[in-house]
Amino acid sequence: EALPKLNCGLCGYGNCGQFARAVAEGKASPFSCQQNPWVGYKISEIIGAKAPEIGYRYAFYQPILAQRPEPLSSASLKEEVSGLSRRVDNILTRIEKLGE
Repeated sequence: EALPKLNCGLCGYGNCGQFARAVAEGKASPFSCQQNPWVGYKISEIIGAKAPEIGYRYAFYQPILAQRPEPLSSASLKEEVSGLSRRVDNILTRIEKLGE
């Protein structure tokens, strides 16, 4: 009942029921639902799992610059953009491999 029941498949499963089963079996993270970021917390509460302060998949979105109190230089911004670009490339490569 915590899932949006949209059956969008963005989590990697055909429908919300399959995703729920995978979470219950420990095969998927409760934070894999792409429709609502709070679903992961609700699922964690239901299954009695300890939820992190930041959802597993949202840790990726925490930029390095948010962790730095000092002013940013253009070099540090270029470094962060380069790192994020590599992450995106890695994700795209994994997506392409799914289709093979």
